Amino acid sequence: MWERLERLFGSDDLSVRAEFMRRLHSRWLTRAMRVGFVAPRIPTRRVDEGGFDPVMRTAEGRAWAAEWWDRALSPAERDA
Repeated sequence: MWERLERLFGSDDLSVRAEFMRRLHSRWLTRAMRVGFVAPRIPTRRVDEGGFDPVMRTAEGRAWAAEWWDRALSPAERDA
């Protein structure tokens, strides 16, 4: 597992990166609760087994998913 993390994030001090990610996630959760962000359910099945497949088959569903991920991954300062 550590080897994969090092490949993804580099081999420098992973504890510093882990702390950064915890703080980023905390800011995202705080913002989501403050503005009433409603996240979609987490599928229990892979798309190829029917999870979210009906939504992702439509152009509207794909646009919705792209917008959701854009908002979810945007810096917290953008909505402050």
